[in-house]
Amino acid sequence: MYRCIVIDDEALARERITHYLSQSSLCEVVAQASNYASAKQLILEQQPDICFLDIQIIGGSGVELARELKNCVSCHWVFTTAYSEHALTAFELDATDYLLKPFEDSRIAQVIAKIHKANKSVLSAPSAPSASRVRRQLPVKSVGSVTFINTQDIMWVKGSANYVELYCEGKMHLHRETLSALEQTLDPKQFIRVHRSAIVNIEYVRSLNSELGRFSLLQLDNGEEVKIGQSYKAQLLSALGVDAD
Repeated sequence: MYRCIVIDDEALARERITHYLSQSSLCEVVAQASNYASAKQLILEQQPDICFLDIQIIGGSGVELARELKNCVSCHWVFTTAYSEHALTAFELDATDYLLKPFEDSRIAQVIAKIHKANKSVLSAPSAPSASRVRRQLPVKSVGSVTFINTQDIMWVKGSANYVELYCEGKMHLHRETLSALEQTLDPKQFIRVHRSAIVNIEYVRSLNSELGRFSLLQLDNGEEVKIGQSYKAQLLSALGVDAD
């Protein structure tokens, strides 16, 4: 069941979304808020799976709230607003969807179905690449040259549309390939998907950090922190030999 938070400065809007979610067998509304400060506190405390968030809330902007918390919580951001001009910014924050008011209940249903389908695909993870398909080097093109990066030197990978950011010691390389495609050719004993937009090399994991009793962040040897997605946590803990309990 997906734990949801509904944030909107209009009580009727909160009630409508909450009412619909309460009738879904897949969702549970764990909190509601109308202003920036209380919304921030509730998100950090509850660590929801889905956050329905209005752009304009009392005391601030929903976009700024998502930007501030995106590295502290692993959730699907679903923006609900009457203003279409914020859509690009929302999706730059990896928003799952953008509901333009007034919207029908069917749009909420589409969002839940979209999230559920994505999570099911994670649980039925693809088979590991054969030894012959595992890449040991990546050719990273730049203007006038190609740099060959040893995959064992990659600390973690961040996906961004049709590109990935390869983080090595002291340097980031931009490589044209989707995260999912790259995942298929990396050594699964070494590289673990920890978020819908991140893969880590477990050889560089220094610590697993818990917030409010829930593991949510990995700290790497270079001090960088990588967010852990709820859907990927079990596989990660297994790879690290950590008891989920």
